[in-house]
Amino acid sequence: MNRNILLAFKILLFLLMSWFIADQLFLKNDFKTQLAFCIQHLQGHKFYLFLLAVLLMPLNWGLETIKWKALLQSEVPGSRLLKSIIAGITVGFVTPGRTGEFAGRVMFLNDNNGAKVFYLSSIGGLAQTAASLVIGVPFVFIWSNDPFITEIITASAAVYLLVFFRFDLLNRLLSSWSFLQKYGLVIEHGDLPAIGTQVYVLFLSALRFTVYTLQYVLLLMFFGVSTNMLALFTHSVVYLLAQTFSPLMPLLDFSYRGASALYVFKNFSNNNIAILSTVMMVWLINLVAPAVIGYFFILKRKVIYLPRFKS
Repeated sequence: MNRNILLAFKILLFLLMSWFIADQLFLKNDFKTQLAFCIQHLQGHKFYLFLLAVLLMPLNWGLETIKWKALLQSEVPGSRLLKSIIAGITVGFVTPGRTGEFAGRVMFLNDNNGAKVFYLSSIGGLAQTAASLVIGVPFVFIWSNDPFITEIITASAAVYLLVFFRFDLLNRLLSSWSFLQKYGLVIEHGDLPAIGTQVYVLFLSALRFTVYTLQYVLLLMFFGVSTNMLALFTHSVVYLLAQTFSPLMPLLDFSYRGASALYVFKNFSNNNIAILSTVMMVWLINLVAPAVIGYFFILKRKVIYLPRFKS
């Protein structure tokens, strides 16, 4: 990438991140009230719960690094893969539906086959959604008296599992399109993960979802919503499933998070400030903090690899 273009990209990324964070925290959120609420609890005797939730963040992204390495079947050092993932969070943070995560990951991978990286990243996303839905089915059944909702989640889980495990069939269909073949927009069948790798990746995705859920449970306990861990776990799982269907535009994402959280917890707790503070804190820990760290990774890079596709 040309030095001037690289500099312009870094400046634009900084401006977008700064504006997005400020917009979500100060313009579309009662940050002052939530900050005072958070400080009050940070001075309390449950600080260890907050600390545990924070410590789960590197575990979460560590699991994603292991998953990414398994999918790539690459000898790239784990440290560089972790940087590629964090950079992906940064770019995805300011793009609709986090579509920029793929481009962010490529920045730290000197891989000549952009299509391979794109498809493997997509397969990893499929695994994460499939694992989340599978885990969520029994908890949705507990949370809701409406069998239709449970049926929708069950059907969605089955579809995602089918697409994930038989991605090779979809790939054969895509490979048959001459347009995609001409511009190298397909992945070679041999680059697709084997069944053993798929099972392993699905297992890691399930662990990641569990880590996410535990973060919510710990912070909901920290903010005094409840001490009933089973109930908190159930509602947190359902809430995270609701995030699967969040709007594509990131400008709506944070507002949707708060609204969906209040809906999921409405019959369990009326401590709205605690619920919204939990949503904000998880957002800051899992997305904002890694996005800022990723920006510094990108800032220090003198060479950034762009997605390249075979011609």
